[in-house]
Amino acid sequence: MRRSKDVSRLARIAVILAAVALSLPLTAQALVKPGRPHVATGGVTHVRSNSGQLEGIVNPAGLPTSYFFQYGPTIAYGTATPMASLPAGTIGIRVGQIALGLLPGYHYRLVASNPAGTTLGADRIFTPKPVANKVELPKEALVDVYGTPFFLSGRITGSGAAGRKVVLQSSPFPYLEPFVTISTAAVTNAAGAFSFRVTNLFRNAELRVSTLDPRPLYSPVIRAQVAVRVTFHARSAGNGLMRLYGTVTPAVSGATVRFQVAKPVRPGKSEKTTTFATQFTAKVKHATHSFSRFSLVVRLRHSGNYRALVKPRDGALVSGSSAHLKLRAPATSGKPKHK
Repeated sequence: MRRSKDVSRLARIAVILAAVALSLPLTAQALVKPGRPHVATGGVTHVRSNSGQLEGIVNPAGLPTSYFFQYGPTIAYGTATPMASLPAGTIGIRVGQIALGLLPGYHYRLVASNPAGTTLGADRIFTPKPVANKVELPKEALVDVYGTPFFLSGRITGSGAAGRKVVLQSSPFPYLEPFVTISTAAVTNAAGAFSFRVTNLFRNAELRVSTLDPRPLYSPVIRAQVAVRVTFHARSAGNGLMRLYGTVTPAVSGATVRFQVAKPVRPGKSEKTTTFATQFTAKVKHATHSFSRFSLVVRLRHSGNYRALVKPRDGALVSGSSAHLKLRAPATSGKPKHK
């Protein structure tokens, strides 16, 4: 008798468990009943100049859904990104679209629609994080000819780069002196760019740019090399001889001048198409306190484009070469060779 009651009780429990199991799918279906999409307006990434990617989350709630972002200077917005689509689903999908003309302080929100209705995301305000400033200059060393003005350009990157005052500073060779300002103040443009016209660099120097802030910001140091200025001339000296002469500025008495002729380079040997071969040498001699002279009488053996190359003896200046001069070797006379 007792055993039959236990069996009956177990049977009733089994029926109850079966009923619960059958009801679970119905409950799950009720949780994903199609409806209006759910949205969450997110942040802004990939900010560059006046653009950025607006982000958020869209849950289509079981129906095909379209979405877009609205943005503008007020909660009236006024600008929208192109509409995009998501397939029917029941999980949140991260979305993002590029907004052009996005400025600090602009309002934005995510909007999604499906056959069940439209959902407006929460309004948010675009507040970009300040980006640290950095002063950039060309990475390559500058090479300039003595006494020749040149331009040095660069830019400030980061937040608030426009309208910044900057100056150019120099430490001359041998680069042991403190940096001193050698320019008037320049003001960066809307893109943070600046440029200096340098007219007072007469020896090798290290250069940097400094902002005129209570706590100055400095650029990396670059090296500017100043080459001697060389002029080169030639005239007949009679009897098939030629006088090669010229000047060197500034005065670098005792330096060696090399008279070189251009020669073609064999293809494949290097990227250069021309090299220079030294034909004669001479010493630079004193002329005045501001320049030196050189002169040499020679008999040319080869016709071609010649140049005078002068290499100073100290490190305050670097080698400089003249413009090319086309010279013709005198015709040789003599009896023809017999085989």
